Amino acid sequence: MQCWRKYNGGKILLSILIFFSCQLKASEIFGLVLDMNQKPVSNATVTIIESKQKTVSDSQGKFHFSNIENGVFTLKFVHDDYNETSHIVSVSKSKAEVTIYLMPKTTKLKAVDISYDRPIGRGKEISEDEISLGKQKIVIKPQGEKKVSSSLTRSIDAPVNIIEYDGAGLQLGIGGRGLNPKRTAHYNTRQNGYEISADALGYPETYYTPPVEAIAEIDLLRGAASLQYGPQFGGMINFKLKDGPSVEDKKIEIVSNNRIGSYNQFHSFNSLATKKNKLSTYSFYHYKIGDGWRVNSHYHSHTGFIGLKHQTTKKLRLDLQLTHHRYVSQQAGGLTDKQFYNDPQQSFRERNWFNVDWSIAAFIAHYNITKDSWINSKTFLVIASRNSVGFLENSSRVDFNNERLIIVGDFRNIGNETRWINRYKIKNKNAALISGLRLYKGWAETAQALGTANSDADFKLSDEPEYSQYQFPSENVSAFVENTIFLSKKLYLTPGYRFEYINTEVDGYYNYYVINNARDTLLFSKNPNKSFRKRNIHLYGTGITYNTSSNGKFIANFSKNFRSVNFSDINIAIPSFRIDPDIEDEKGFTADLNYNKGWNKKGFIGITGYYLYYANRIGLIWQTDDLTFDTFQYRTNVSASRTIGVELTSWVDLAQITALNDSTQKLNLLTNVTINNAKYTDTNSIVYGNWVEMVPALTIKSSLTYEYKNWLITGLVNFQTQQFAEATNAIKSTTGLYGIIPSFYVIDTKIGYKYKKITFQISANNVTDKKYFTQRANSYPGPGIIPSEGRIYWGSVIFRL
Repeated sequence: MQCWRKYNGGKILLSILIFFSCQLKASEIFGLVLDMNQKPVSNATVTIIESKQKTVSDSQGKFHFSNIENGVFTLKFVHDDYNETSHIVSVSKSKAEVTIYLMPKTTKLKAVDISYDRPIGRGKEISEDEISLGKQKIVIKPQGEKKVSSSLTRSIDAPVNIIEYDGAGLQLGIGGRGLNPKRTAHYNTRQNGYEISADALGYPETYYTPPVEAIAEIDLLRGAASLQYGPQFGGMINFKLKDGPSVEDKKIEIVSNNRIGSYNQFHSFNSLATKKNKLSTYSFYHYKIGDGWRVNSHYHSHTGFIGLKHQTTKKLRLDLQLTHHRYVSQQAGGLTDKQFYNDPQQSFRERNWFNVDWSIAAFIAHYNITKDSWINSKTFLVIASRNSVGFLENSSRVDFNNERLIIVGDFRNIGNETRWINRYKIKNKNAALISGLRLYKGWAETAQALGTANSDADFKLSDEPEYSQYQFPSENVSAFVENTIFLSKKLYLTPGYRFEYINTEVDGYYNYYVINNARDTLLFSKNPNKSFRKRNIHLYGTGITYNTSSNGKFIANFSKNFRSVNFSDINIAIPSFRIDPDIEDEKGFTADLNYNKGWNKKGFIGITGYYLYYANRIGLIWQTDDLTFDTFQYRTNVSASRTIGVELTSWVDLAQITALNDSTQKLNLLTNVTINNAKYTDTNSIVYGNWVEMVPALTIKSSLTYEYKNWLITGLVNFQTQQFAEATNAIKSTTGLYGIIPSFYVIDTKIGYKYKKITFQISANNVTDKKYFTQRANSYPGPGIIPSEGRIYWGSVIFRL
């Protein structure tokens, strides 16, 4: 009788006819979607409003609904390139046929998200704080509960090379395009759009990384990213956290993910998301503890986050976010090549410790002036420290339990970035402008001293450190503008310019000691250092985008780049490591040519060719001390370098294009491939013609995830070819400090089952128990070879309420 009631009060005859038609079954709707030139429109989403059934038109514009009750229905047609339209159809016989003509949209720049539900895509081209037109961008939706590895480093689905510090995921180490992957030092690293590194100018390394379970998406912007985000050759990486319940109409959501692993490891992630009226919140606490795969590798970690989002008015939104991250880990130290191949789990250092304390506060205001113009302002504060204590000689030297070396770094910085985005027209041509102003002030203090002879994690400094003590105040004012202009319906240009004023100061001293094996001081000198460097940097670049008729995009861009000398490049007293006192900033440029295309919810492909040029690249070479005849690594501007490469990023839902295509199954294949040719090019340099260090010629990352009803099976393969550890391309050493980093592969797997609100998972990392390593450290956390983890088993229970 529902159908009778639905039409009660209408015309009697029509109601009776509809009533009887509602009792009939098994009808079908066939249709054809065409444009105004009568050409088929593929990938149009067709929805029956009353029953919420959906389908997509095929390459011939055809769509079909089966097993439809007789009645009157409303069909809605949606496509990115055409105006949305609706059509009423009466189904009163076995088959109804419909032909729909879609009107094309007027070409207009807008915040279009073309990622759908893909694990990888391009994302929004104009967002609340960014314009990515004319740039190579990848948006990754990590889906943390499906990830195989406990390390975010291994789990990022992008063409990058990696350094693994540990299997617990305490630190992130990714690089790319011929750049060293040490703690994302060549990326502008952000969380929800604001910076989280120790000091963006002098120490752009990030010891805090949000847990993968809390990340909604990861944005990786390459190429001309330096114009909007500041000078970094690697580009910008932004971790966007969740900001409310995953289901839109849900008021509260609780997630608890508890994992037990080999070697007494326990990880617990717990989050709370709420939404009521104008306020939405997201908070989490992440706890980790374990002994680690190697001897002397105990760790414990705490991470907490609170985010509040309030839609104050229709035009104004205010966000407040607080983050705290703290951990202490025991450092097993480096190994020589012989020690590694004998037993990579062994350790000859039990008194080495590392500590991180990272606090971040951010206040975000977003104001819509009009529907085509808005302002986004982010104010951020970072108060952080990283401390180490231990015996930092190479592992071939015995630790006689004397005083350890302490290295302490304290960082405080505050900044504001305000951006204005405006869509407008020039002589009937659509355009979009983004401009911004950045104000930044940083304070950093570093020191090296003798610590205690104990074995605990004691990072207390003496009043006057024996080796060095520095203060590094810095300030930065920058402004940028980028403008996108449609030259035609398919072709548009995005030129940009950025001005940087940078002032970095040095105030402190370092003491130089020469000590023999009997611990006698042969030479001592105190070296004060007070100086400053002021720079006015002009960066420029441009991007060109061409939209093909098949929904693909060609993107080409060029941008000038710059990277300032880091605090760690000033001076550090490590026996096996020294720094050129006249070291200079790095300069160069990047150029990209990218093609990307998405197939609705079936797949995505992005192919990029790039050229990266360094005019005066900072690197490591080997020298010999004239007094002691000891060899040491010397950090200096070694040479100009160039990297030519190709990146491939692809995703395909195999279930959509095979016989597995039904609502109960998914089969996602993700693949990332990078090919690099990176060499030193300065003919006057001693490393001319050598391969650039820490750049594998080939990296491959591929994951396959199969979902059937409540079951999940997934696997991940990482592969890298061999690479050199430093610029002289030394093949081997007796200390493990330099030489080849051999080619390796690692395989991770997971199987899971969901029962109501509980998910059970079992995973194995490095299932083949491959013995490999990704770095030869010259100081932290070595020095020497730092082995990566062998086989580790995990069991997880996830509650979602």
